[in-house]
This record gives sequence, structure tokens and C-alpha cells, in this order.
Amino acid sequence: MVYGAYGFTGELVVREAIAQGRRPILAGRNEASLKPLADKFELPLRPFDVGDAAEHLDGVGTLINCAGPFASTAEPLIAACLQRGLHYFDVTGEISIFQAAHKQHEAALKTGVILCPGVGFDIVPTDCLAALLKQALPDATHLELAFDFGTLPSMGTTRTAIQSIGDGCLIRENGVLKSVRLGYSTIKVPFASADLWAVSLPWGDVFTSHVSTRIPNAIVYGALPHAVCWLVRLSNPLRGFLARPGVQKKLVALAGRFLGDGPDESKRISARTGFWGRVTTGDGRECSGTITGPSVYAMTAELAVAIALKAESWEQDGGYFTASMLVGADFLSNREGYKVEVQRVSEDTGAVRQSDPLH
Repeated sequence: MVYGAYGFTGELVVREAIAQGRRPILAGRNEASLKPLADKFELPLRPFDVGDAAEHLDGVGTLINCAGPFASTAEPLIAACLQRGLHYFDVTGEISIFQAAHKQHEAALKTGVILCPGVGFDIVPTDCLAALLKQALPDATHLELAFDFGTLPSMGTTRTAIQSIGDGCLIRENGVLKSVRLGYSTIKVPFASADLWAVSLPWGDVFTSHVSTRIPNAIVYGALPHAVCWLVRLSNPLRGFLARPGVQKKLVALAGRFLGDGPDESKRISARTGFWGRVTTGDGRECSGTITGPSVYAMTAELAVAIALKAESWEQDGGYFTASMLVGADFLSNREGYKVEVQRVSEDTGAVRQSDPLH
């Protein structure tokens, strides 16, 4: 079942599932929005609100949630999946959702249910890269991750970023999540395609990377023009104002007009997305790596379906999983359209630590 099937990402997930020989059940709150897609592909549909989900899951083994904001949909759907014994996946990048799912680990373990939020662009590549770097340098104490959209971000990702403005940035320091100012740090990131400026963001890997790798210090960067990196920092005193509901509504509306309905098919095919990571140790050793892959949108649909299909042959215990824990650190290494490179461990070359101020 694909919940939120009539959204931009949801429809791409449906199309990918069909391409993989599946006939997913289309679900969402609005029957009128579901029907055109169901008629087009001759698929069954089930309109329901997330609060009533448990009553509508007969015959379903796996649910992929594509309906944002996930702060409103994830927890009720997770509860329904636990009640009915379904595996749960979604394409969120929201830290609060990862935390909520993680708290349900014991319940999922008892019922044999897989809970694995974040199976798209957020956070599969960065989580796999973090796990690969941990394998290369097992005693790493600091982790840095960065991503480059390669195109305009999705509306869902943009909405999440806007909603998190009031919370500032989050890093992990000595094993604990810590709130810091917006624009806390910038670095110039050596992506495989080019060196790009990036600013620290409250991204999901700040939580999930610790579950995957146990590295106690972590920070995540998003590539932006250098001037925008500085604007993010300068906006920090306005956090309270920008977090007001009325202002948030206007920012989301403005982003919607700018981003539109997402890129056309040619851009989804041609765009490339970049990821970079680096781990360091207290004695100065480091290891870095990069991943390049398809566009944000194509990647999310492809990976969400591929990982959900893995659950069909899962023979181990249930529980909460990050992507790399479920499908392995090398999941992307042999997938068509992805290039994964991990450098040899080297001595200290002046690596930027996550506690450094803006550079």
C-alpha cells in the first residue's frame, strides 16, 4: 500500500512499484484525488484518514507512507502497522519521526514488524555512506555528512526545513543531540562533481547516524550558494519571528510558487545528486567518501520501493532499523546509476570538526 499516493512523490513511488511488477493499493485521505490515478493504472484504492488506518489494512503486508507532513501522518500509521502486523516505511527526513519510530523498537520486535522511516533521498545514501566510513575507520569519533540536491529540493523537504526554522540547527555532541544556532557552521565540501559551499542543517542523519554507527559526534550540511549560507546564519536572530504560524504559512506558500509541482521528467532523468562524508578520530586519522546518484525524486521512488520489497524476504526479527541496518552499508555500491567511492584512511589534514564555528 502507498499512502499519499496522489502526491508528487507518492505517484512516482506508485509508478516505480508498477515497474517492479507490483500492483500497489492506493491510499490517502481524498478519494477524489485517488480515483484518477487508480483508474489510470487500474489499481485498487482505499480512502481513509490516518486515524482510522487500522480498519483499512486488510490484505496489506507493507505500507509506504508518502503523505507529509509526516509529523501528522507517521505516528498514527506506525501505530496501525504495529496493531495489524505490517512493515512500515516512509520517505521522511524529520528527526522527530525517526525518534518516534525508534521508541517503538521493542513493540516492533515483539510483533515482527519492520519500522524503517527515511527510505528515500532522506536518508538512504548518507546513512549507507556513514556506515561504510565507520567500517573503514571503526574508532571514528566525529562524522560529517553533506548533500547536494543537484536540482531544486522537493516541496516536502522545503516544508520540513521551513517548519524547523524555530528549532535552529541540531548536531550530535558526545552522543547527545544539541540545539545550536542557524548557520552554525559552513565548510567547502569536495563532492565528486565539484567543491561546493554547504551550511549545517538539522537533518535526519544527526539522529539516525548514531543508531547506525554509534559515532558520538555528527553534523550534516546542505550545499547552498556561499551567500545563502551566510544569510542562514544572519537569520538566526529572527528565528522566533520566522517560526510564527502566520509567517510559516507565507513562507510555505512562497516556496510553493517558486518550486511549483516539481521538475519535469527530463530533469528527473538528467539531474544528479551528490553526497559526501568524512569520519575522523581523536588522533587525527580520517576517511572520506562520496556517492553520486539519480535526481532526488527518481532516487526516492526507486529506493523506497527497493527497500520495501526487501521486507518481503526478511527472515530476521522485526524492530526499528535505519536504511543501512536493514539493507547493508554497501546497498548502493552495486546499484545501477550510483557511484560510491571511499578513500583510504589518512593522517590528519586539518579536518573541520563539528564543534567549529562558521568558517
